Amino acid sequence: MSENNELFPFPTVPESGQSSRANKPDSDLPAFPGSENQEAPLDNGELREIRQFLASRRVQHEKPKAPVPEHELPPMPIPTLTSVAVQAETVAKPERILQQQLTEYWDSLNLAEPFEIEAKKQLSEIIGTISNIPTLVRVWGAINSLLPIKTSLRHGTPDQKVFTLIILGERFLQLLAGIAFSERKRLLKIIARYLSEASENWSFIQMEGETFNPQYHERATGSMPSGKTVREMHGFLVTARSSNQVVKIGLVLT
Repeated sequence: MSENNELFPFPTVPESGQSSRANKPDSDLPAFPGSENQEAPLDNGELREIRQFLASRRVQHEKPKAPVPEHELPPMPIPTLTSVAVQAETVAKPERILQQQLTEYWDSLNLAEPFEIEAKKQLSEIIGTISNIPTLVRVWGAINSLLPIKTSLRHGTPDQKVFTLIILGERFLQLLAGIAFSERKRLLKIIARYLSEASENWSFIQMEGETFNPQYHERATGSMPSGKTVREMHGFLVTARSSNQVVKIGLVLT
């Protein structure tokens, strides 16, 4: 097979076959794999419609939401002038908190006697009028030394009861010595009536602001000998309820 004529001859194609293949259209060629399922490309009209659709969607997403009607919103709480004033007063004035705490302590006391319950109510009102904290503490301490008192005297004789009440009354007044506030005179009247109700047979009388009378008054240490007016009570005037006889003259500062 070293010579050319010994190779196999290349197959020849008939001329009729060559002409028919050359004239055969491309549609007769086998389809490219996977091309059977491909869709035809979009024309210009379809592309234009897609662009318009996307543009409209973009505008809808960027469009702001409509505001909720006012009638559907919950009503805005409007603070009243009273509530604002009370809140500001509570925050700015700590004495209000102290007053509340002191009166709440009195509310926890087991007071059974009607006169003690009434006295506690009136004394709580006076505590609520004192804004100066040192004065408030001293006044509350003086009052608190007397509440309650009725049950502590239940086993005493009449003389023992009046003696105890006189001592307690003088201590109360000593704790208030030198303290001036607007409700001082009313406080002394309430305590005098309170001691009178507790004693049952004697009357305790306060006389601040009245004219000095040696029949009813005794000058306390520090008084002006020529003073004509009772400036401060240091001991109540005590009289017998049945006869108005003076049991103890009042110790006063003139």
